[in-house]
Amino acid sequence: MSNPYSFSKIGSFETCKLQYKYRYIDKLKLRVETIEAFMGIVVHEALKEFYDLVKNKIIKPKKWLLSKYDELWKKGYKDSIKIVKKEFSAEDYYEKGKKCLMDYYEEYKPFGQTKIVKTEESVFFNLKHNSDEYKFTGVIDRLDWNDKEKIFEIHDYKTSASLMTQEEAGQDFQLPLYQLALLSMWPEAEKAKLIWHYLLFNKQIESSRTKEQLMEVQSIAVDKIKAIEACEEFPPHKSALCDWCDFQQVCPLWKHPKKMEELDENEYRKDPGVKLVTSYSELEEEKKQFKTKIEEIEREQAKIAEAAIEFAEKEDSWVIDGPDKQLVVTVKEELGAPSRKEDTEKWEGLRNILIESDKYVDVSTVNSNMLNKMLKSWPQEFIDKIKGFLSKKTIKKVDLKNKT
Repeated sequence: MSNPYSFSKIGSFETCKLQYKYRYIDKLKLRVETIEAFMGIVVHEALKEFYDLVKNKIIKPKKWLLSKYDELWKKGYKDSIKIVKKEFSAEDYYEKGKKCLMDYYEEYKPFGQTKIVKTEESVFFNLKHNSDEYKFTGVIDRLDWNDKEKIFEIHDYKTSASLMTQEEAGQDFQLPLYQLALLSMWPEAEKAKLIWHYLLFNKQIESSRTKEQLMEVQSIAVDKIKAIEACEEFPPHKSALCDWCDFQQVCPLWKHPKKMEELDENEYRKDPGVKLVTSYSELEEEKKQFKTKIEEIEREQAKIAEAAIEFAEKEDSWVIDGPDKQLVVTVKEELGAPSRKEDTEKWEGLRNILIESDKYVDVSTVNSNMLNKMLKSWPQEFIDKIKGFLSKKTIKKVDLKNKT
């Protein structure tokens, strides 16, 4: 079996296949630490040290927890840590993390609800489904034994600025995977509480899984891993998460823009790429001006055409003479299909009759845009069936977009 998979490893693939390749296949040693990640790490470390003491029946006051947070922040903070959201400072994030711990302490004191089993516990286990088997690893933020209910609790701390819904908690597969790991050690873990602590909101979200649901989670995870191992192409995917990515400096979507950020104004304008964009943009603006003029001309032509039809009908003369050209006016009726937007009932009725009469194929055609759209939703077995009829095309184009 290959190197172990993890929730973050699968998440990286689903976020951006190229990011996954850089990190786990090419093993590029680029690392950009963001302020959000740093704050999360420090909060986690402070809670770990606090609960390690709770495990031994030592309950430190809130002042101690905040002092530990401050100590860990000062020890780990570096000026190289990236702050993506420029409207906030490092001090703002420091205060956010501090507030998380203050609220958490007040919510759960005196910390005797459960018995602490492990903190920041690494788990290793095998995911199995049918004949497939993969190594999997993860870290449980905190594992508790609820002696009153005789049940394990898997706790996960989140410093995310977005709040999970109850429905999303029911679909999450990270903590259920950790529950599967516990099952290999304790049969009692067949029933467990899955608990997320959204610290910025001072909110706890709970969920649970049946044995059947755990098996389904395992099947889903195996399918995700099989998709990773079958992948041969790793295209980049641009999203709102790009600003937090470690690999912007080498990514083809970001390499040139990031390089340009380091240049002064004169060097920037001399860059060949910048010159290409400037020239293209100027021509695009010129096209817009011509397009506006053409639209004005076409509106004038439409007015003249309307006047010409009135003239032809009034004079009963269907050819109108000019100095070196003529206008030929034709008026006739022809049958046409209604659009779905114009008359849905008629459109559907016509379509049904054409299908029933085996005539629909005569007025239909294979459309690439339609096909590409359907390929995203058709079952894989059907795609495999028609794959031989499809052809690969290399399409090259240039689009001008505003800088964001």
